[in-house]
Amino acid sequence: MPPDFLIPTHSQQRIAAASRAARLILVTLVPGLTGCTVGPTYKAPPPPDAATYGETRSDTATVASATSPYKAAGKPALDWWRLFRSPRLDALVTEALRNNWSIQAAQANLRKAAEGLHAAQGSLMPQIDATGTEGRQEYGAALFGPWAWTFPAFSAYSAGLDVSYDPDIFGGNHRLVQMACAQKDAERERRDVTMLLVVGDTVLTAFEVASTADQITVIRGVIDTDRETLRLATLAWQAGRRPRLDVVTAEAQLAHDQSLLPSLVNAHEAARTALAVLTGHSPANWTAPTLTLADFSLPPDIPVVVPSELVHARPDIIGAEAMMRAANAEIGVRTADLFPRLTLSAAAAAEGLMGGPAGAAWRLVGGAALPLFHGGTLKARKKQAEEDYRIAFDHYQSVVINGFREVADSLNGLKNAATELDNQRQALTSADNALTLSQTGYQAGRETILQPINARRLVLLARQNTVRAQTEMFRQTVRIMVATGGGLAAPHVSPDQWRSVRLAAR
Repeated sequence: MPPDFLIPTHSQQRIAAASRAARLILVTLVPGLTGCTVGPTYKAPPPPDAATYGETRSDTATVASATSPYKAAGKPALDWWRLFRSPRLDALVTEALRNNWSIQAAQANLRKAAEGLHAAQGSLMPQIDATGTEGRQEYGAALFGPWAWTFPAFSAYSAGLDVSYDPDIFGGNHRLVQMACAQKDAERERRDVTMLLVVGDTVLTAFEVASTADQITVIRGVIDTDRETLRLATLAWQAGRRPRLDVVTAEAQLAHDQSLLPSLVNAHEAARTALAVLTGHSPANWTAPTLTLADFSLPPDIPVVVPSELVHARPDIIGAEAMMRAANAEIGVRTADLFPRLTLSAAAAAEGLMGGPAGAAWRLVGGAALPLFHGGTLKARKKQAEEDYRIAFDHYQSVVINGFREVADSLNGLKNAATELDNQRQALTSADNALTLSQTGYQAGRETILQPINARRLVLLARQNTVRAQTEMFRQTVRIMVATGGGLAAPHVSPDQWRSVRLAAR
């Protein structure tokens, strides 16, 4: 619109009147333009009818050995990591959810998809633009014929509003909105997959930090025992009571057990570094908390969704289904391109000569375009969209099957880990009994000091194996929670920001 000094005051009223006339015309015509939405109607795939995940036992309720208390107990908790009853672990997960850079990027992608949906929704509304022109012009004499006088140069202006509207008779724009909405849903599920994996990795890494710390303590105890054995063997050899072979054997045992320590220390430091990265920190500027397995408790019950509900629990499956909806909507978009397209436009303006009175001008135009020949492009795009849907459907089926495999593997892994833990605990009990008997025999004079020391070494090694078995139980529990969709909740953010990865929790 030209500046105020270019438009006479009395023309502003005419501009307003012309604008109201254009709006009245558009409001009168648009409601009568009702259409249909072309393209296939989306049908969600049915849930799998499997009664089990394919684990080795037919009874899906029991996921561990008969001597283990771990049983399926309904749907996963939203904050499933709290099952381990560790405030330190809770703090680490909360920090990872808040600071992890992969989650931040996933959140940005979700916001981007939301803006894409808003942009698509805008196509359903009338488009209104303010227009204004001002210029000076002179026509040539030949324009008005050989007998016309020369038309003098003049300055003119025009200011007003242009309104355009696509009635979307065949629903192409509505399908675009459906596609953008489905893409936003898929992006949200990708965000939830990222969150679930980050939480799972954080918990697993915390277990690794604790497990390696406990094993380092055990191995250092074993090394101390080896040194004591070597000292006593050396004294016995020097006194002529034992052969040189005992000394060499003790030296070899000490060297072997010392070689176990560097790899454990390296694994411990690597886990602490990984924990820093997962929580969004540079390893140089953040120190991981001191953790041991005593900081965690194995849950008495492990919540596992039933097979028919897995498709509503895993975010990757929900996201794959959303991509099917997006592909189905795209078929509708490409189908609508094959049909006529109707457009309406209206304009209202004030026009006049500079310094003179302004007059109201308006325009109402209806247009239609029917595609006749585009070299097969439109039909090819429709077929391409149909193939995209088949790809999305195949991908969905693949994700579902892979989800069943992961759950079955984790159930079998938990059962085997429980059996291994039971066996290692029995071995530790036997080693403790052997140590007691050796100490009793030494006190009674029936055995040398080496027997109790060696028995203590075996106890420590059995304790290390028990730590490993217990760690594997923790790992398999986490893998079950991740494989079945788990859940996400954090008190420092709103439910809208951190939604559950379970569809049932929406």
